[in-house]
Amino acid sequence: MKNYKLLFILPLFLLLGSCIFDNDDDEPKSYLFIESFTETDGVLISGPEPPALQIDFPTYRYDEDLHTLNGIIDFQLNKNLKFILGGGECLSGTAGSGCASGLSGVNEIPFEHSSFEVLKIEDDGTIRFIYDDEVYSLAVYEERSVVTSFMDTTDVDGVNSISEITSTHTISNFGFIDEEDILSWEW
Repeated sequence: MKNYKLLFILPLFLLLGSCIFDNDDDEPKSYLFIESFTETDGVLISGPEPPALQIDFPTYRYDEDLHTLNGIIDFQLNKNLKFILGGGECLSGTAGSGCASGLSGVNEIPFEHSSFEVLKIEDDGTIRFIYDDEVYSLAVYEERSVVTSFMDTTDVDGVNSISEITSTHTISNFGFIDEEDILSWEW
């Protein structure tokens, strides 16, 4: 009779034990990478060239072909990380020159940054977000761009310099990147 109880209890213990010791830390991790980036270009319409604004501090690089992310990573890659946000701006023409960018680790949703707010992330990586008070959905490997233009007048030594400034703000969902393909720059 003792052997029968042992045969019944042993599989039950192994089944329960495997649940108790189940550790999802052993599974490979991947993190959703979303980018919110603005490209601003200026075209001189009339007058002298305005003084150019110079920016130059890109702090990450995403390689679409290799699906790798390299950069300054000052956040933890762990189970609390909801997604990685890359963002920045590039200037050209009379708007200036250079690029500046950075990475942020986002641990809470909803998450708001300027006029961009992530409301929800679906299991398949689709994001639901608000941009300039409109709600959008963006699946993995999709992007959405919003283009705005305006005329800018600058005084250059008493003479008006007029440029048409065009900004293209693009939100891209680059999908999930394996933790092993997220590399921190060493300085």
